Amino acid sequence: MALTRPKSLRELALEHLRNRIVGGELKMGQALSERRISDELGVSKSPVREALAQLRDEGLVTIEPQKGARVFTLTEHEVNQICDFRQAIEVAAFEIALKRNQKALSKDMKRIVKDMDAARKSGNEAKYLSLDTAFHQAIFRNCENDYLSASYDRYVGKIAALRTHLSALPQHTKLSFDEHINLADAVQNSNMSEIKRLLAEHIDRTRQTYASSFPVL
Repeated sequence: MALTRPKSLRELALEHLRNRIVGGELKMGQALSERRISDELGVSKSPVREALAQLRDEGLVTIEPQKGARVFTLTEHEVNQICDFRQAIEVAAFEIALKRNQKALSKDMKRIVKDMDAARKSGNEAKYLSLDTAFHQAIFRNCENDYLSASYDRYVGKIAALRTHLSALPQHTKLSFDEHINLADAVQNSNMSEIKRLLAEHIDRTRQTYASSFPVL
C-alpha cells in the first residue's frame, strides 16, 4: 500500500487560503496580512509568503510592493476575458471528450448533476458550488489532454471564486442547475451543436449577470 506524503507547510497554507478565497470567506479586494495568517496557522511567514506567491500566479491574489497582498478584484473587462477563455477551452475539451470518452463523460455528468440536486435541496450552497466546479473539470478529465487540462487548472480557482460571488444573486443557482441538466442531456445524446449552444448561454449569463448586478471595479 502506497504511503501518502504529508503536506508541506506551504501546501497547507496554500490550501487554507485558496479555500477561503474560493468559498467567499475572504472577499474580493480584502487585504491579507502575512503575520495574521501565519499566526492563525501556527507557522512562520515563509510558507505563507510562498503560498501567496502561488495564489498570485493563479490570479487569486495581487501583491504590490509596499502595499502587500490583497484578494483579487474583477473589472467587467476581466470577467469578459474569463468568459471568452472558458468558451474557447471548454468547447475544445468537449469536442475531444465526446470522441474519446463520451460514455464516461456522460456517466460523470449525470452523477454530478444528481449530487448537485441533493446539495441544492438540502441548502448546502458550498457543496453545490464545489460540484459545479467538478462538473466542468469532468470535461477536461475525459478529454485526456494534459495541455488543455493544465490551462484550465491554472484559472479554475478564479473561475470558482467568481462562481461563488455570483451565487448570492436571486435565482442564480436555480438557473445554473437547469443549465447543467441540459448540458448533461446533450452529452448523453452526443449532440455537440447543442452543447455549444447551451455552453454559450451558460457562460454568457455570467457575463450579463456580473455587468448588471455589480458595480464596475
